[in-house]
Amino acid sequence: LDTIRQVHYCCRCNYCRGNNKQIERGQPLYMSDISIIVRKMRTFAERNMAHRGIGFPEQLVLMSLLANGESNQESIAAEHGIDRGAITKTLAKLEAKGLVTRKVNSKNKREKIVCATPEATSVFNEMRASFVELDNTLFSGFTPEEKASACDLIARMAANLQEVVAAPVSAATAGDASAAASASPADAATTGKESL
Repeated sequence: LDTIRQVHYCCRCNYCRGNNKQIERGQPLYMSDISIIVRKMRTFAERNMAHRGIGFPEQLVLMSLLANGESNQESIAAEHGIDRGAITKTLAKLEAKGLVTRKVNSKNKREKIVCATPEATSVFNEMRASFVELDNTLFSGFTPEEKASACDLIARMAANLQEVVAAPVSAATAGDASAAASASPADAATTGKESL
């Protein structure tokens, strides 16, 4: 820990002081940085499409449909790690805006197929233009090689997490989950304050 402090606690600015606190709590520095990137990107996306009233979850669904083609609600929910109730509400908003259509699957009456409309393509092009601007800002000062390397590392990290989520829950993890479930509200609040 002392060695890490010497490397990263380089000055008395708020950034370094904050990172030092992360280290003392046992949280790697990159977790804080990734959290900042995700929050800023979401805020950027929300603001850039606010004039159309399209929130971030709706943008994710549109990008998924236009990239992969029509899909059912369950697959979309699984792709983004959200529950069926939330995806139903998101799709209802997009449908009301004329950006998606939902139809019953002729081969499975209990399943609804979701399709993007032509208007969704226009919205997507607008979203893409704004994300190009964000991408340029995010990688400002990077060489092409550094950008490619960063993208590769992030993709590998994401793939590793997919494997963790998909893996069976170990006995130790199950025990931790059980302990967390039985924790008092005060304990839960304390844990929440210490997490990112």
